[in-house]
Amino acid sequence: MSEHDPDIDGDIPSGRGWSPAVIMLLGVAGMLDFIDRFVFSSANDAIKHDLHLSDTTVGLLGGTAFALLYGLMIMPFALISDRGFAARMASFGIAMWSIATALMGRTHTIATMAAARVCVGLGQAAFSPSSSSLNAAYSTPEKRSTSFAISYGVSYLGYVIGLAGGGYLVEHIGWRVTFMALGLMGVPVAILLHLFVREPRMPPVERGEGSWRALLTNPPLRDLLLFGVTSQVVGYGVTLWGVSFYMRSFGLTSGQAGTWFGLGIGIASVAGTFIGGPIADRMAGRFGFGGTMRFAFWTYLISQPFQIVQVLTHSLSLSLTMLVVTTVLSSLSTGPIYGAIPTVVPVHRRAAAVGLYALLANAVGIGLGPPLFGWISDMLTPHFGANALRMSMLVAAILSFWPALHLFQLQRRFPK
Repeated sequence: MSEHDPDIDGDIPSGRGWSPAVIMLLGVAGMLDFIDRFVFSSANDAIKHDLHLSDTTVGLLGGTAFALLYGLMIMPFALISDRGFAARMASFGIAMWSIATALMGRTHTIATMAAARVCVGLGQAAFSPSSSSLNAAYSTPEKRSTSFAISYGVSYLGYVIGLAGGGYLVEHIGWRVTFMALGLMGVPVAILLHLFVREPRMPPVERGEGSWRALLTNPPLRDLLLFGVTSQVVGYGVTLWGVSFYMRSFGLTSGQAGTWFGLGIGIASVAGTFIGGPIADRMAGRFGFGGTMRFAFWTYLISQPFQIVQVLTHSLSLSLTMLVVTTVLSSLSTGPIYGAIPTVVPVHRRAAAVGLYALLANAVGIGLGPPLFGWISDMLTPHFGANALRMSMLVAAILSFWPALHLFQLQRRFPK
């Protein structure tokens, strides 16, 4: 594990262990990331009916098109970030995906929408590894779970705005104007980050030190990568189809479904993440890094049975309650898991490790999850009719136990 951070000329306030201003700015940028990534979910059915598409095609536009350049470019962007350009890569990424999201509102064909969605993925590929590298550089290991919890907790407000706010806007002003309005919100944040966040200094690196082979064969990182890819295939599938699930299964409008689903998953994610980070840091203080990972394992595992109840019940109130319970419990592990990625690798490989995680977790998760569960819904429609998407979400809920196996293996690597 990394034992010290690069010198950033005193930007970590003495005695705090992290730089609140930088972490909050990264959190706001992450919030915009989530808004522009998931507002598509609120517009699923509107886009489907406007352009006469199938669920599979909508899943390909919302997921696979996003993942194309995201998966292709995230590692080159990560390598550039590790060479002392993390802040500049982050600001470039924010500007790119914000403008591309706004342009989606001007598209009238599948091809142009796919092209704009590809550019959203390109911008977020630049931001993801660079922002995590900056977060780790502007926090000490003792405060890293809290730092990442704060950053991701603010980011998860994007669920509320992208899903709940997006659903309301789609219903009242249309999906095109919604994309343009929400997309342009990111441009001022990109400018602020470029002007006021300094690049961390990278330590001198010996020739051959921290090779790709060593990174790929790092056992704790490998467990984290396997957890990331399995959890995000399910997570992005459920998130992209969540609004449609509540519309089709409970007869809600897009505004109602987006509001209930977005508020439920968004506020619960924020609450769970904020609570989990400080608890994980206390566990680390008492039991070491292994204590943090055991906390992440148990909170994630315990959350999953509630998701099955959420999709099977025909009571809207019970379903939404289970959504909140599942999300709060699973989000307790967010800070420790994301904080662990740059902690288990050398300082000069942080962005590369986060980029590799994002490549597998986000590119595969977004690229495979939405079209997979859309395809399952299409295949089950002749047998289940309007309940086909409910059955598809049940498959996702059952598959959610798989990622817990990798967290179990991870926490075993660190003795009590």
